[in-house]
Amino acid sequence: MKKKVLVLAKAEPLTSKKYQASVCAAGITDDGEFIRIYPVPFRIFCDKNTKISKYDWIEVDCEKAEDDKRPEIYKINPDTIKKVGHIDADGAEWSERSTILLPKRVKNLQELSESGASLGLIRPSEILDFKYEKSKDNEEAKVGKEYNKAFQMIFDEEGEIKKIPAINRKYDRHFSYVFKCDGEEKNHKIICEDWELYEAFRKWRDIYKDEGETLGKIRDRFFDTFTTKNDLHFIMGTHYIFKTWIIIGLYYPKKSTGYQTRL
Repeated sequence: MKKKVLVLAKAEPLTSKKYQASVCAAGITDDGEFIRIYPVPFRIFCDKNTKISKYDWIEVDCEKAEDDKRPEIYKINPDTIKKVGHIDADGAEWSERSTILLPKRVKNLQELSESGASLGLIRPSEILDFKYEKSKDNEEAKVGKEYNKAFQMIFDEEGEIKKIPAINRKYDRHFSYVFKCDGEEKNHKIICEDWELYEAFRKWRDIYKDEGETLGKIRDRFFDTFTTKNDLHFIMGTHYIFKTWIIIGLYYPKKSTGYQTRL
């Protein structure tokens, strides 16, 4: 079947024996349903001739995945990916993007979990903290030996693609948000896997050299700015093995009295 998808988030690119350098992307279809698509070749997101970005509309041939029981996941034929449009920011409120995405927002993480979905959108009632810390658990060991052999693809200083062990960044240290949801008493502390966040960290780490200064810049943008000047939402997705919730993408139109207050 062919689906038209608005790209909203993309996972860290990994190399596997089966799919080589590939990405799992999340989006929303033109009929308003959340969807995961894989394997999206990494080159699709970086090659100037094929580049796909967030908020691009794409068409792709796909079929429901048989090896992953999450309801929104589809396996695609990467050769059929075609960019067919893009939604610009169109002002601080991102009104066209919000018209498509915000009706999918649910009240809190409990409601999302009880729905049986593995993708969703929430707007925290309060964002309490933003952390960068070393993983307490040896998470990579839980995934199995094969996962430890995975690589992530990055750009070097000359703009060439190279690969480094994924474990060095993805599991050794991580970012997380601490927040509350409407109607829930407990706080949530959830890892954020937003690719934009990690791209900013890698870029600014190379610029500033000092990790403390880099983390200060990251916190200033992804916590201070996003919680005071932006209407920060979390695109949530479940981990394919552990089934726990992860923040897979950030949605952050500027705060205003516009569309988002009328939902």
